Amino acid sequence: AGSLIGAFAVSANAMLLSRFIEGIGFSASTVAGAGIITHVTSTKDRKWALGVWSSYVPIGFAGMLIGSALILGISDWRTLWLANAMLTVFWAALAFFVTNGWRRRGARGGGDKLLYNVITCFKQRGACLVAACFAMYAAQHISMMAWLPTYMRETYDASTLLAAAVPAIILLFNAGGNWMSAWAMGRAMPSWCLLFAGALGMGITQLGVFSGSIGEGARLGCALLFGIFGGMIPAAAVGSVAVYTPAPSQIGTMNGLMVMGTNAGMLFGPPAMATVRAGTGAWSEVIWLVASMAGVGVVLSLITRPMERNANSE
Repeated sequence: AGSLIGAFAVSANAMLLSRFIEGIGFSASTVAGAGIITHVTSTKDRKWALGVWSSYVPIGFAGMLIGSALILGISDWRTLWLANAMLTVFWAALAFFVTNGWRRRGARGGGDKLLYNVITCFKQRGACLVAACFAMYAAQHISMMAWLPTYMRETYDASTLLAAAVPAIILLFNAGGNWMSAWAMGRAMPSWCLLFAGALGMGITQLGVFSGSIGEGARLGCALLFGIFGGMIPAAAVGSVAVYTPAPSQIGTMNGLMVMGTNAGMLFGPPAMATVRAGTGAWSEVIWLVASMAGVGVVLSLITRPMERNANSE
């Protein structure tokens, strides 16, 4: 509905309304997705499956970058929104067809009450810290993806096509990081360790991306590594849902907590980077902002170590 309204929007207010509806649909889909995966996986495979599922963001993002370029090359933006609406309806219908009737399996108890689930999930301190770590990741990642095209044009005088292609490639590397992290969790690697490695790697590679003392090839290599290290965090955060959730019926609510964390990061990350860039006039000054975010992520991951151990022993 949101994309359809946007396709026929003739004012800024209508466009904002369409984006608001799309946001609700996106959040609802991501929260429900965790519950679907829980339904079809065993306890042993759940962390791995949730980790793989986390790659829907970079793969979808990269796919839309490529798809948008192709559609806009032969038509206008309204056609793009209509195509997006039709694609969404198709997948929604398919999901309904596959999952219809699942809600009738098994008995429901008090744990399915929304308020009870929310309170119970927020009492899991480890999960809240993981969500905060996820927020630090999202702030860095979305900022990089949003501002990298401008950075490429200003610093390297890159063409519009090249400036758009580089983020898409980094997103594919990000998906690779998702899968690596999921593979590691499937072999009993603790989530805190992956969060730590991802946050530390993001911080180090961003020093290279925004540094003025290394060559262009090295900067591109750092950007690709940034994608890989960053991809480790969403998989670990979403995979930790299976660790911290007290009951299977609360998987969706706990995943909602993780989604809330990443949405918070997306909200404050780009404005913070833009403010620093506008205030200093130099991209190199952004290093201290992104390094601070990465440092917070490192600290949060270490704090969750004993909490994850206790959750696994319960």
